[in-house]
Amino acid sequence: MRDGDFVDWSLAERIATGIAGEGGGFGPFVQSGVDAACADARTLVLDYTRLRPGWSLPEPELIDRSEWTRVGMRILRELSEGLEQPLRESLGIPGPLGSVVRSLAGAAAGAEAGAAVGYGARKVLGQYDIALTGPNRDPRLLFVGPNLAAAHAELGGDPELFLRWIAIHEITHSVQFASVEWLRSHVAELITRLIAGASQRLDAGSLRRLAGRLLRTDPRDAMRTVLRGDLARLLVGPDQVSILDRLQVAMSVIEGHAEHVMDAAAEHEDPGYLLLRERLEDRRSRRGGVGEVIARLLGIELKLRQYRLGKAFCDQVVREAGIEVLNEIWHGPEALPTTAELSQPELWLSRIVALESV
Repeated sequence: MRDGDFVDWSLAERIATGIAGEGGGFGPFVQSGVDAACADARTLVLDYTRLRPGWSLPEPELIDRSEWTRVGMRILRELSEGLEQPLRESLGIPGPLGSVVRSLAGAAAGAEAGAAVGYGARKVLGQYDIALTGPNRDPRLLFVGPNLAAAHAELGGDPELFLRWIAIHEITHSVQFASVEWLRSHVAELITRLIAGASQRLDAGSLRRLAGRLLRTDPRDAMRTVLRGDLARLLVGPDQVSILDRLQVAMSVIEGHAEHVMDAAAEHEDPGYLLLRERLEDRRSRRGGVGEVIARLLGIELKLRQYRLGKAFCDQVVREAGIEVLNEIWHGPEALPTTAELSQPELWLSRIVALESV
């Protein structure tokens, strides 16, 4: 472990790689097919959303599980960097006992992180990978070959249709971030403020009491507390609750918009998409992934219900007012729905209409 690390990341990587496995072959999916699917999806998404990217979208990459595991581990390390040193210092128990406690806690954390990423590597079909904390880096558009093959074998249907449908979701994410100049910085700011606030409370010594509470239990239970988001909830003050809510809403809108476009952009193309949606929803109810792990780490409880709320919000706005009005959500952070508006889109519509009339 590096100095300042709380999580035993080398253990995490070994566990993640072991759980992920190789996953077999890519089935009917090859890089040229992914390229073609993404080219079709790009046209469908741009035509439907009417968003205009400010820079080139990344080229798709067909990867194996080991590469996605590396991506997932990097994402977790980026997100946890601001908390690791304070967490380690909070376990400053003197003497040999302190060293043992820190090792056990770090190993437990590494085991939980590795398991989360490893299981995610077995399920994630595609991912738009963009840095949400730390220095900016070139985004990547990733498709996990063995998981695509397994999902297609389970869902059935034309493999080209299936691949194009999955590509629409990930292309929508790339279009969102390339078209909405403030989106990445807004999400990054919320995450940074959340972590900074938690670190300040750690520096104030509040975690020492929490650490004592956690260490009275099995270290694995302690890390589960962290990954469930309980730790983040315990560390934030009243002024940060609103940050958690805003982050949850922003990510729900980002995912819900992609889910909406996934169906709406292709609904006239082939009736097979409707059957895929029904089968995929059933599959998703049984899956996990790095998105949920990250959400739990940050304490924002982003689960399937939030994604469905985001999609239902976009569906209703477009049904009642059209895609141009839905695009008002991208005008600035203040245009995003509130928590109440996310579940009651008519409230957001009333507010946007009022703003436009001023």
